[in-house]
Amino acid sequence: MADMTQGFELLAEDLQKMSERVADERMRRAVLEAGAKPVVDGARQLAARHSRTGRMARSIDTDYDSGQEIQRIGWGDKGFYGRFYEDGYRPITGNRVRVAGRWRWKNRRPSGSTIQRPHIRPAFAANRENVYRAMKEKLRKELGGT
Repeated sequence: MADMTQGFELLAEDLQKMSERVADERMRRAVLEAGAKPVVDGARQLAARHSRTGRMARSIDTDYDSGQEIQRIGWGDKGFYGRFYEDGYRPITGNRVRVAGRWRWKNRRPSGSTIQRPHIRPAFAANRENVYRAMKEKLRKELGGT
């Protein structure tokens, strides 16, 4: 009976050590970055299909928000227009007239068709299992498992 209680005490100590390691912000960040990598790679491939210069595809990157403890995937300053392609947009056109010395829209209406070429959402949907697998493997490595 003494061996069993000693075994439970060792298990409790190991679980305590694991919980302390998981609570470390550096470790959580590393696990989230490992999970974001397959999505970023997939999004870059999808965005490169619709690009002439490749600037938008190169600007897709991740950013860790320590306040909310989340990993964001998005576009940098040079690829800000990637959001327009992800969600689609309709350019506004219409007649402009001069009113009191300033140009104003006479009839402001959306024209043209919606351009939508999503690349981040489909990349996550296609790599969902890879994301979870990469996060589990990184967590296992960080905890010292095999």
